[in-house]
Amino acid sequence: MVTAYLEMAELQALNRQPMYMKDWIARLDDFLRMTGNDILDHAGKVSHQKALDKAHEEYDKYKKQENERLSKVEKDFIDHLDEKHNKLAKGKKK
Repeated sequence: MVTAYLEMAELQALNRQPMYMKDWIARLDDFLRMTGNDILDHAGKVSHQKALDKAHEEYDKYKKQENERLSKVEKDFIDHLDEKHNKLAKGKKK
């Protein structure tokens, strides 16, 4: 959707059609309506502080989840240690 909008802007420039901010706002609204999206015509119901609090809360959840998840490198390292441990254990049994 962004690419299509930017291509439309490029066509305006190539055709040397002057566009002002109010024109771009109207074009964007028309473009969004054409794609079946609703246009927000008010400031919304969530305060700035509530939005920030929610964003920080979700980011903290994400970071906790990421910290609990092992990376591929960490998994490979553990697998390597397990293989070495098993080889050493088999060597001691002989």
